[in-house]
Amino acid sequence: MTEEQESDKKVSGGPGITAGGNVSISGVNGQVAIGEGITQIQTISQADLKDLLDSLHEFQKGVPKLDLTPEDQTIVNGEISAAIKEAKKDKPTLSKLKERFESIISTIKEAGKSIKDISEFYEAAKKIAPILGIGLQAFL
Repeated sequence: MTEEQESDKKVSGGPGITAGGNVSISGVNGQVAIGEGITQIQTISQADLKDLLDSLHEFQKGVPKLDLTPEDQTIVNGEISAAIKEAKKDKPTLSKLKERFESIISTIKEAGKSIKDISEFYEAAKKIAPILGIGLQAFL
């Protein structure tokens, strides 16, 4: 007769919160929820919003220093402009801001560039990332 380990048991759940057996969540910044009928809303404080706008403007100033192709520079500048426009709304959507910033970082990485090599660009990114719930490792 084999002995069943507690962590090897099958977990069956219904409505509500159920967790157990081999559940692993890592590398997550922000809220996490798994299940039916779950709604999460993240908000941004006015102070964070002001810091975000200031940092996005600083970030935008650093784009020419990345020496991107004209096409990549157009993409990055467009995403930054869209993020700034979203951040200026009465009720900015944090997920949209995060998506824009992640797109900027992705475009820069795909171009083979690194923002950590340009100090003022990196400093602005270090301020933006935690406000949006993005880990620093995302753009290193």
